[in-house]
Amino acid sequence: MSSKLFKQLSSCNLKMAAFSIVKAFSEGIYKREFAAAIDLFTKLPCPETAVNLIYVCPDFLKPMSSADDSFIKITPIEHRGPFFQGFEKWMASFDRNLQVVQKIHSYLFKEASKGEVRVGFHGMRDQAILFQRLERIGIKKGFFKEGRQFLRDSITKNISPFRAVCDLICLHGIHNGKENFWNTLGKKVDAQFYLQAEILYNLSLNVEPFLQILEQT
Repeated sequence: MSSKLFKQLSSCNLKMAAFSIVKAFSEGIYKREFAAAIDLFTKLPCPETAVNLIYVCPDFLKPMSSADDSFIKITPIEHRGPFFQGFEKWMASFDRNLQVVQKIHSYLFKEASKGEVRVGFHGMRDQAILFQRLERIGIKKGFFKEGRQFLRDSITKNISPFRAVCDLICLHGIHNGKENFWNTLGKKVDAQFYLQAEILYNLSLNVEPFLQILEQT
């Protein structure tokens, strides 16, 4: 079912679906898991985050499958109603986020392959949510594969599993004599996010190349 759903979503207009969801759900107060899944999808609309949202709320499959922006594209901005205000701005933010995540993943893969970036986890957790997210996009650990190494390899080497768990990743390293923390959208976060994240990329002392990537996006 996961593979079939993932393939179906890959052909959907997910950026338009994310825009519609932003407009429809931005004012409400929701349960934590539901709110987190919407937040992830509307920041990074892609098949991996869409699958996650649909597992939380299956009702989203229909609007995702039917999302279409052709009418908006042919309608002059001054003739659009209130619902479609800010369309170009949201599309640009989606594109930027997708690009930033791609560039950060490429950087982490290159540096981890050289041993310059270390990939870790909080010691007292079982990483169940990471395995669950990967299974939802059709990636399952082999019987003889060590769990954490499977996660390191899958998430670091391939962009699809990276996007599937990107809200659970914290990057950290020393800059200007102080430890800093970032999420996978390149935004600075506080130490609380580090404690909550499930997978940790230690950039060590070599933070400058990473910061240059952020400046270029």
